Amino acid sequence: MRFNANNQQTRPKEVDGLSLKDVDSFIHYMNGLLEELTSKVRALPKVDQEGNSECPFAEDLYAQKDECMEKVEQESQKLQPYLVLVEEEIARCRANLGRISSDASSLNLDEAKERYDAAKRSQESQYNNALRQRKALTDLVSRTKETLALAQSRAFPGRKPPKSSRPPAGAFGGWGGTGSRNGASKVPPGRPSLKNEIDSLISLGPLGDDNN
Repeated sequence: MRFNANNQQTRPKEVDGLSLKDVDSFIHYMNGLLEELTSKVRALPKVDQEGNSECPFAEDLYAQKDECMEKVEQESQKLQPYLVLVEEEIARCRANLGRISSDASSLNLDEAKERYDAAKRSQESQYNNALRQRKALTDLVSRTKETLALAQSRAFPGRKPPKSSRPPAGAFGGWGGTGSRNGASKVPPGRPSLKNEIDSLISLGPLGDDNN
């Protein structure tokens, strides 16, 4: 492979409106929802079999808990598309690192080796970031299941309470994990070819970490 210092093409930082930076935003958003749901479950008053309680707002508190639980259930459906995105990024970085190492072994010029070393460091940084995101997402899956199970175990006896007439504390936003408020979550289409991506990456010389 020959270097072309004048070739300034870069690989897309965003595909179909969804970038890897959205993953961290979604994780933060979901953790906030789970903390809110946990708080609402802990604040539920005791209710007897007939739905009576010493707390005059017991039914309203249970309704707010149910609304929060439904929100968590809805948003948790977006976990899988983000896991797919991160798995694709991990595979991409592994392939790039393999290609860089293979090509670098045949280099002689010091300048060329320096560029390959810079490209390798950039890919390693992106690879480690994707591994971190995958770990955070898998932990979030487990935490979501546990929190939902806890919330479902604290049901209002005998019936579902009517929808609360008051907004829950810290009312939810409509962020859907794509930077928009429509809740849409899309898995990006196929990546650019590996060869074109590597050629573009190497031609740039030393690169920073795109994910920071």
